Amino acid sequence: MDIKLDDEEQAILDSVEAGDWQSKGQISERVAELQAYLKQEKKKAVSVRLSENDLYEVKRKSLENGIPYQNVIQILVHQYTCNKIHLDL
Repeated sequence: MDIKLDDEEQAILDSVEAGDWQSKGQISERVAELQAYLKQEKKKAVSVRLSENDLYEVKRKSLENGIPYQNVIQILVHQYTCNKIHLDL
């Protein structure tokens, strides 16, 4: 697949490939923190229609990270509502 990157994206990619980036670490601690938060919150069941491909990818990535896919969806919604992630529309 041939992906066209703009100058900023190419600079970031070059920087990553050069080893300039360091992991912040503590990923498992952050996941545990978010999971604990989710367990304490009152929950309400909702029905959401997702494309089969999107659901498959969420489940696949969840398995890779050892996190139930429902928790990943909850975390994404929570981060969005707390303005930690933004949508590019």
